[in-house]
Amino acid sequence: MHNVINGGLPAKILILEYSFFLSQQGMQESANTLELAAAEYGRSGTSAAVQKAVEDILSQDHADDKKFWEIILDITLQNRMCGWHLF
Repeated sequence: MHNVINGGLPAKILILEYSFFLSQQGMQESANTLELAAAEYGRSGTSAAVQKAVEDILSQDHADDKKFWEIILDITLQNRMCGWHLF
């Protein structure tokens, strides 16, 4: 389980989510949305925030897998990049 999280699962989800958002907004050609989303994720500060949150959660002892995955989901939802462009 920890290897999946260390492998960047939240980052991949956030990049895919932002790529979908860009494609729905018609902001980029569909071929470029994933590349643009990954670049924006890297330079936005989101990656540092997610990495810190994941490191914090991995340093704690979570005997309950359900609670662990709820926290990972919360980290992902709190760092959604599409929310920036809505305001």
